[in-house]
Amino acid sequence: MKETKTIHQKVSNIKKPSPDMLASQKKAYLESLKNGVSRLDSAIYAGVCTTTVWNWRQRDEQFSLDEEAALQERIQVVEDALYQAATSGVGGKTMVIAQIFWLKNRGKNWKDKSDVEFISPKVVKQNTFIQAGGEPKIVEEEIEEEEVTEFVKTL
Repeated sequence: MKETKTIHQKVSNIKKPSPDMLASQKKAYLESLKNGVSRLDSAIYAGVCTTTVWNWRQRDEQFSLDEEAALQERIQVVEDALYQAATSGVGGKTMVIAQIFWLKNRGKNWKDKSDVEFISPKVVKQNTFIQAGGEPKIVEEEIEEEEVTEFVKTL
């Protein structure tokens, strides 16, 4: 019980940053992010931890939008460089490939698109009836979707 009191006392002694300090930290983080620095390094530059930045994102919708805008600006820079390389011939094939790879992994509109269509075959339940002295009789009936789901669960 004594340890709990000590922890609560330590936490209560932590000073929250002033509104000006908080605004300054957020601005430093966003500026650093716009300049191409990683989220981790941007947080370090702003003097906060990544958990703090995550909390800002959750609690401050404008900050979350500003962060997304900063990341989109970086994508635009690469798109512009790709355009320049493609139209001027400067940079070589390797640079263009690297730029496309970067954009496919970060840009929302640069994902490889693949349309996958799955056609489920008709599921049929077969019963074979064998009677003495006669031909086997096979009876097929289509299984409803719920029955198929139950059958798949048993596999």
